[in-house]
Amino acid sequence: MFNLDFFLKTKYIKASSLTNAIFVCLIISIFCGCLVLISHYQILVKSRFEIQNELISRNESAFTHFLNNIETIKDDSETVLDIFDDNIFSFAKKKNWGFYSILSCKSVFKNDTVYKTALIGKKSEKNIALYVTDYDKPLKLSGDITFLGDIKVPNSRIEQAYINGVSGNKVKIKGKQLKSQDKLPKIDKEILINLNNYSTETIKNETTVFVNSFSNKTIVINFEELKKLDKATLKGNIILTSNKSITIDNSLAINDILIVAPKVYVKKGFNGNAQIIAKTEVDIEEDVSLTYPSSIYVKNDIDSVNVSIKKNTIIAGGIVINGNTYKGSLKRSLTIAEGSKIIGNVYCYGKTQLKGTIIGSIYSDRFFLKTASSNYENTILNASINRDSLPKSFVELPLFKTNIDKANYEVLKTF
Repeated sequence: MFNLDFFLKTKYIKASSLTNAIFVCLIISIFCGCLVLISHYQILVKSRFEIQNELISRNESAFTHFLNNIETIKDDSETVLDIFDDNIFSFAKKKNWGFYSILSCKSVFKNDTVYKTALIGKKSEKNIALYVTDYDKPLKLSGDITFLGDIKVPNSRIEQAYINGVSGNKVKIKGKQLKSQDKLPKIDKEILINLNNYSTETIKNETTVFVNSFSNKTIVINFEELKKLDKATLKGNIILTSNKSITIDNSLAINDILIVAPKVYVKKGFNGNAQIIAKTEVDIEEDVSLTYPSSIYVKNDIDSVNVSIKKNTIIAGGIVINGNTYKGSLKRSLTIAEGSKIIGNVYCYGKTQLKGTIIGSIYSDRFFLKTASSNYENTILNASINRDSLPKSFVELPLFKTNIDKANYEVLKTF
C-alpha cells in the first residue's frame, strides 16, 4: 500500500539536504577565495617589499657613485644616472651649505621613490698642528705648553718667555719643527651667500617650531622682523639673517642652519649646531657648546674684525678669519680664552690670542698676548695644540687644495 506521508517526508528531506549542500559549498568557496586573495596580497606585499629593498640598495649605490664623483656635479643642477642600465634612474643634486655641501639622491621605479640626503665634506691631507707666518719674529712660549704634531714657525725655532713672574715653564713639543713661509697658506674655500637667490619666510611671534627639509627650497628668515626669538626651534634648510646683528639665546634649539649677519652674539649656556657667517664681530659667551659640524667664518679687509671665544666653550668644526690684504689683517683678531676648546681647524689671517685648547690645527699670521700689565707679540701662554688626538674619521674644514683623489669625500651626517 502506497504511504503518501512517507513519500512526502522523504522528498522534504532530500530538498533540505540540497539546500544545506549548496550553503556548505558557498562557505567553502568563500573561504577558498579568501585564501587565494590573501596569498595574492602576500605575494604583492612581498614583491613590493623586495622592490623597495632593491630600490633602497640601488639608491645607496647611486649615492656612493655620486659622492665619489662629486666634483663632476654642478651646484644647483640635477644629474641623472642609470647605474645598472636597467631603466631605473637615480637623480642627484648638490648645493653649497657653508663650508660643506648638501648631496641629495633619489631613485625612482614606477610609483616608488627613495631619497637620501646628507651633509658632506672633503677630508684633509695636511698634518700640521701649528703654523705661524715668518715675519722674522720668533714664537715665544710661556707657562704650560703642549704641542703634539708637526709645527711650522719662524726660522723653525721657538723661544721661552717668563711672564707674570713665572720662574719656570713646562713645554712639551712632539713632532717635527719646521720653518714657515712669509705668508699663510692660501685657503681654497670662500663662502658666498646671495640671499636674493632664496625665498623669504615671515615667522609669527607665536611660532615655536620651524623645520625645513633639505629636499625643499632654502628659506630665509629675517631676524629683524622678529620682536623676540626665544624658546623656538629652527632646524634644517634655513638661513637666519639680519642686516645688523643676531643674538642667539640659550633657550633656542638650533640645528644645521646658517646664521648670516654682520655681528653675531651667542649667549651663555647655548647648546646647538650652526654655521655662523659674519662680517665684523662674533662673540661666543661662556659655557657654550657648538656641536659638530659648527663653524665661524669672517672675511673682511675694510672693517675691524673681532672674534671672541669665552671660557669653557666648545666648538666642534672650526673657525676661519680671512681677508685678501696684509693691511686688513692688522685689524683682524681672534681670542680663545682659557678653558675653551676648538675641535677641528682654526685659520686666522690676523692675530690670535690662544689660552685654550686646539684638538686639530691652527694657522695664524701671528700671535699676541695681553695681560693686566703688558702686551706681548708672538707669544703663547698656557695653551695646548693636539693634532694627534683628532679622530681619523673627523672631516675637517675644506681649507686647502689637496693632491688626494676626488673620492676622498665623507658623509658628516644624514638627514
